Amino acid sequence: MGKITSVIVVSYNSEDFIEKCIKSLLTYLPKDCEIIVIDNNSNDQSVKLLEKFVPKIKLLKSKENLGFSRGNNRAVKQSQGKYLFFLNPDTEIKKPIFNELVNFYEKVEDCGIVGPRLVLPDSTVQESVNNLPTIWGAIKEFIFGIKYTYSQYAPQTDKLVEVESVYGAAMLIKKDLFDKVGGFDEKYFLYYEDMDLCKKVRALGKKIYYYPKVEITHLVGAAKSDRNRYELNYESFVKYHGWLESNILQLIFLVPRLRRRIGLT
Repeated sequence: MGKITSVIVVSYNSEDFIEKCIKSLLTYLPKDCEIIVIDNNSNDQSVKLLEKFVPKIKLLKSKENLGFSRGNNRAVKQSQGKYLFFLNPDTEIKKPIFNELVNFYEKVEDCGIVGPRLVLPDSTVQESVNNLPTIWGAIKEFIFGIKYTYSQYAPQTDKLVEVESVYGAAMLIKKDLFDKVGGFDEKYFLYYEDMDLCKKVRALGKKIYYYPKVEITHLVGAAKSDRNRYELNYESFVKYHGWLESNILQLIFLVPRLRRRIGLT
């Protein structure tokens, strides 16, 4: 008999926090679920720490750093769950959440992806929701001053709300739907792969939901990379938008700076 949920964690040089993440999962994950951790060829003590949890977790060891998209896709191939829950290694579960998320997903016919509220260690709610980024959204925010039409935000509500995209740091999706849209696009090494996935899911008529009653603690920026994060973000930004649109967007981003420089704001 298959599992209900496969929790998938991509780890790279995560020795500072991966143990706390796995212990929290083992504490609160239902028995009919599984944990799959794929290590992206870490050069610290991550693998040694993770090996202590085998066979309670399924540990996959890559011989290269596959990045977020490829790492998750490879782990999915080894999964048995009806649902996939993608989770960053720099997170911690503080109470049972998985049955509540799955029960919600099963009840809502048009649900495509559901993301919980992400909370920082100081209890601040992380801005983990985006409208799918467009030129028009950028114009509204950076020229007309309408907030959050382009930038990330945290919905100011404790109620369920439909959104356009949620962060890949924590998201639940049905495995057959994930397979149907082709999984994470592997042209993205890191960044934008979550928005791209949400965009593909929405294109099939499914909806993305932010579920703030379920919370996960997130150490933002704790996950590591050998490459400069700004460069990775820019590289994915261009891949997502294309050369022409990305250059138009960069000009739009300059408008507030120019206004400040000439004293208009």
